Amino acid sequence: MVTKIAIYGKGGIGKSTISANLSAAISKKNKRVLQIGCDPKHDSTRLLLGGKTIVTALEYMKNTPASVQRLDRVLHTGYNGIVCAEAGGPEPGVGCAGRGILSTFALFERLGLNLNSFDVVLYDVLGDVVCGGFAVPLRRSFADRVYVVSSEEFMSIYAANNILKGVHNFDEDGHRLGGLIINSRGMHEDQAPVQRFADRVGLPIIQNIPRSNIFRKAEHIRKTVVEAFPDSVEASFFYKLADHIITDATVYPARFLQEDLLEHAIFSGTRPNKQTSAFFLSEGYCQTQCSDIQEKNEEIPFPLTEEQSTAKKTAGETPCTPLFLSKSLLSREPLHGCAFSGALATTTQIGNTITVAHGPVSCSYIAAQAIFSSGERTMAKEKLLLERQLAPQLLSSDMDESLVIYGGREKLEATLTRAARRKPQAIFLLTTCPSGVIGDDPLAAVREVKSMFPDIPILPISTDGNLRGDYMQGVINSCMEGAAGLLEHSVSKRPKTVNILAEKNIAYNAERNFNTMRTLLKKMGICVNCRFVRNTTVEELRGFCGAALNLPAYTDYLGRIILDFVRERLKMEIFPLPFPVGFSESVDWLNGIARHFDLQDRAEEIIAQERQRYSLTVDTFRQSLQGKRLMVLTYIHQLDWILESALDLGMEIVKIGILNYSQDNIHVTRYPGKFPVEVQYDPAKRDDDLRKLKPDLLLSNYTPDNLPFPLHVDIMPLCPDVGFYGGLNFAHRWARLLQAPVMEGWKYDNIR
Repeated sequence: MVTKIAIYGKGGIGKSTISANLSAAISKKNKRVLQIGCDPKHDSTRLLLGGKTIVTALEYMKNTPASVQRLDRVLHTGYNGIVCAEAGGPEPGVGCAGRGILSTFALFERLGLNLNSFDVVLYDVLGDVVCGGFAVPLRRSFADRVYVVSSEEFMSIYAANNILKGVHNFDEDGHRLGGLIINSRGMHEDQAPVQRFADRVGLPIIQNIPRSNIFRKAEHIRKTVVEAFPDSVEASFFYKLADHIITDATVYPARFLQEDLLEHAIFSGTRPNKQTSAFFLSEGYCQTQCSDIQEKNEEIPFPLTEEQSTAKKTAGETPCTPLFLSKSLLSREPLHGCAFSGALATTTQIGNTITVAHGPVSCSYIAAQAIFSSGERTMAKEKLLLERQLAPQLLSSDMDESLVIYGGREKLEATLTRAARRKPQAIFLLTTCPSGVIGDDPLAAVREVKSMFPDIPILPISTDGNLRGDYMQGVINSCMEGAAGLLEHSVSKRPKTVNILAEKNIAYNAERNFNTMRTLLKKMGICVNCRFVRNTTVEELRGFCGAALNLPAYTDYLGRIILDFVRERLKMEIFPLPFPVGFSESVDWLNGIARHFDLQDRAEEIIAQERQRYSLTVDTFRQSLQGKRLMVLTYIHQLDWILESALDLGMEIVKIGILNYSQDNIHVTRYPGKFPVEVQYDPAKRDDDLRKLKPDLLLSNYTPDNLPFPLHVDIMPLCPDVGFYGGLNFAHRWARLLQAPVMEGWKYDNIR
C-alpha cells in the first residue's frame, strides 16, 4: 500500500532540503519513492538530480500541445531511482501559483500517473501561501499524513500555526497530521518556544535536525547529505525519520492557537489566560479553552491509528478524467467559448434535473441567455416551444468577491442543498473560472450534501469556466461525466429501437431535423429510445443501453468523439452514417437502416415515393437555375448535400473554398475532381477569386461585406435540414434571388 505524505513549512525553512534527504533515506530502505515539488521555486528535487534543472509541469503544459503530452517528460529519475517532478509556477507577482498546483495534478491525472506504483509519495509544499491550490495535498486523498517543518523562530512557528489551520479545515474526513519536524536555525537556539508550541497544539516532535555545515558541503557538490555523507551523524537523523514514516502511521487532530495569543503563549513561557486563550479541536469544530483542559487534567483525544483514520474518511465521487479533447485544445486554437457554457447547454437538456453553477451569477446569466436565445429563435422560426431552452433549470451559488478571496464551499453546499430539497432526479454541478482559479473543492461539498440526500445523484462535471477548455470540451465532459453517469448497463435490450447521438443543441432546426428522422424511422417501424443528449429525461438516459442501435446525427469532430465514447466505453453498436442531407445520402442511409433491421422491402417503397417527389421538385426549378455559376465559401466540411442539388439543377460549380472550423477538420466528397476544391481556404483570396470566376451566386455561412462588385449571395446554415430535400429546399430561394436585380435601384443614386 502506498504511503502518501506531505511536507509543509514556511518558505526558506529548509523543507526542500529535508524532503530531498528524507526521500533519499527512504529509497535506501528499498522503497520506490516519488517526490513532487509543489513550490513555484521548483528547487525541491534539485539535490536528488545532481543540481539538474528539470522542466516543470507548468512549463511543459504551456509549451506542449495536449495531443502530444507525455508523462515521462515531466517525471525524472534521480538518486537511487527516486522519481522526481516539479509543479513550477508563474513569475513572481503574476498569476496564481496555487492554480498552477491544481493544473499540475490535473495533468498528472490526465496522463495516467499511477501513485500506487510507488511505496512512498512525498509532496514538498510551500506553507507561506494559504490559497486553495497549495492545499491540494490536504484534499482529494492526495496525502494520508502531513508533517510540518518549523524552527525555533517566531515567524516559522507562526507559519506552522497557519498550516495547522489549513489542515483543520480538511480534517472532517479523518485526521492526517503526523507531527512536527524541527530544523534548527542555529547551534545554540532556544528550542523551548517550539516545544511549548508542540505541547499546546498536541503534536509530537518527530525529529530534531540540528544546524550543521555538512548540509552546506553536500549542497556545494549538489547532493543530499544522505548521498554525499551516508555515514554521517546528520544522515542518521534522516534514516530515523524514514523509519518513523514507514512504520508509524499514527495521526493527530489539527489544533491551532489563536493568533492574538500565539506570541504570548509560546514566547513568554507563561500559561495563557483562561478568559482569552483558545484553540480549535477538529472534532465538531468546537472551541475549547487550553487552560480548562490543563487545569482539569483532561485527556486530549489523540492519537488515531491509520486504520481508525481511514475508517473516518467518507468516500466521495471522483469525476471522470476527460480523456477526449476538443479540436481547439488539440490544435491549440483560440478557445471557442468556454467549457462551462457548453456543459450548461447540455445538462439543461435533461428533464427533471437541476444544474448548479458554482461561480458569479453573471456567468450563469450570460450562459443561460445563450440557451434562451436559441430557444427564442426556434420559437420564432419553427413555432416550437422548447421548455428546457426557454426556462432552463439552473441555480447559481452567486459567488461574489469575498467568496473568491476566502473560498465558496459553504455557499456551494447551501446551493446544492437548496437544489436537493426540490427533489430532482439528478443534480449536475458545473464550476466557473473563479471557482477553478481559487482552488475551491466542489467534491467536498458534493460529499457533504450527498450524506443528507443519498438518493439524489449529484454529478460534478469538469469545467472551471474555460480553464478546462472551450465550449465543445464542456459539451464533451457533460456527456461523459454527467449524462453518462445516469446510464444503467444492465437494462434489457429493446428490439427495433435506436438512440440518437450528438445533435446540435443550439441549432434552431435541431428539433425539426429530429422530427424528420423520427418520422422516417417510424415509417420503418423503428422507435427512438433516447437522445444523447437533447430534450431527454433521466428515465430515458437510464434506459440508454437497451437500444438496438445508435444513430449519429452528425459525424463532425464532436460527433466522432461521442461515437468513440459510446463504442469504446459502452461497447454499443454504432450506425456508420450520420443523419442524411440530400437525396443520395438519404437513400444510402435508409438502405443501411433497412439492412440492419431486415426491412429492405419497406425501405424500397419509401425511396420510390420520395424519388418521384424529388424529380418533380427539380423540374420545377431547373429552368431558372440551369447554367448559373455557383461559388461556395464555407466552414462546412461535408458539402455533398448542396453540391448534389446544384448539379441536379444544372448549375456550374466554379469553386469550393473550405474554411477552417472548430467543429470539423475532415473534408470528404463523392465528387472528387469534378470542380475546384481548396481546403483551408484563405479568406484574403476571396476578392481575386470572385473577379476571376465571376459567379452568379455566392454561398457562405455568413453575410460577407465589402464585396468587390455587386453579387447575389445566399446564406448556408451550419446545420442544414436533414432528409431527402435538405439541399433542394434552397432551390426556390436561389430561383427567386437570381430573378431579382443584383443591386436595388435606389443604391444607384450615389454612382450616377
